Amino acid sequence: MTRHPLKIVMLIESVYGGGAERFTVGLARALADGGDDVVVCASRDPGGNTIPMAHETGVRVLMLGRRRTLSPREWWRLVRYLRRERVDVLHSHMFGSNVWAPLVGRLARVPVVIATEHSWTYEGQRVRKLLDGFWIGRTVSAFVAVSPEDARRMREIEHVPAARIRTIPTGLLRDPAELRDAPGALRAELGLPDGTPLVGAIAMLRPMKAVDVLVESFPHVLAAVPDAHLVVAGDGPLRGEVEAVIDRLGIADRVHLLGVREDVPNVLRSLDVMVLPSDSEGSPIALIEAMIAERAIVATDVGGMPAILDGDRCGVLVPPRRPQEMGRAVAGLLTDPARRAELASRARERALSEYTIDRVRDRWSDLYRELRG
Repeated sequence: MTRHPLKIVMLIESVYGGGAERFTVGLARALADGGDDVVVCASRDPGGNTIPMAHETGVRVLMLGRRRTLSPREWWRLVRYLRRERVDVLHSHMFGSNVWAPLVGRLARVPVVIATEHSWTYEGQRVRKLLDGFWIGRTVSAFVAVSPEDARRMREIEHVPAARIRTIPTGLLRDPAELRDAPGALRAELGLPDGTPLVGAIAMLRPMKAVDVLVESFPHVLAAVPDAHLVVAGDGPLRGEVEAVIDRLGIADRVHLLGVREDVPNVLRSLDVMVLPSDSEGSPIALIEAMIAERAIVATDVGGMPAILDGDRCGVLVPPRRPQEMGRAVAGLLTDPARRAELASRARERALSEYTIDRVRDRWSDLYRELRG
């Protein structure tokens, strides 16, 4: 059946940052490749202290240049744009944009307004929970969670009407072949012998990613695998605290903070075990990339990660903030190559069947057209 193209505006505060920003731009590109007319609207001026992401996507980007929460002139500029272009779908991402999307969409008479929450802890922040439940959740056409666990928390903690909640995960943004064929040359770069057991994480150094807990777990790995090394690809405001933990534990010769890396496939293919130590997650792109790269995975039992890993079929789940259990799980995989290979193979098969960007794009396209009528 032929699908008529839709005019879609993706609203997000910035096209710079972490997984949510990367996914928003990647989804826009995939929808445009599928024939829809897509514009990404970045509402805030990122300023000079940002970590840029690669967003040369062929998708148009409208920069509003908003510098304050209340920026009526900039928001009115978007309203005029939506009216003039007769946009079919306004799709906002993350809380800062989700709050404004219902008002902007109504003023512009956009038929479909969708909000997506890319996950948060759902703890504290009473005002945010009230706005999610009694403003966003009751005024948008659909409020989309990226995992079944987030959908549950929207319903039970925030009291978003169940009929408004949908669940669509994030998806792989890279070509699977890029992850499969990467050289995996990180050991040579670090001056480590071939075959050195290598554990790693790809994460911004911010509280919810809990990289400090991963570092705390590493002495428990070394107790069983004395020649193991740990690498962390990513940077952020907690780098100093992570470095302090490394120094306190006396493992500076075994832990390598790589900073931001553009060669994520090379890093992933170098690892024996990939660890996601987060306190909270939705549907992390790094997890899906590790699955496609056919890596053995240890992840905390939080957010959408158990659903993505199909319980313990495709990885090992551990409780958050339990460094001893995390370390033992990693050591268990390092000392059992057959189990590593089995879990990694299952993970790749599952990710290729469920979490490619084309598969996820089709689910969004179906939702847009269902709501548009």
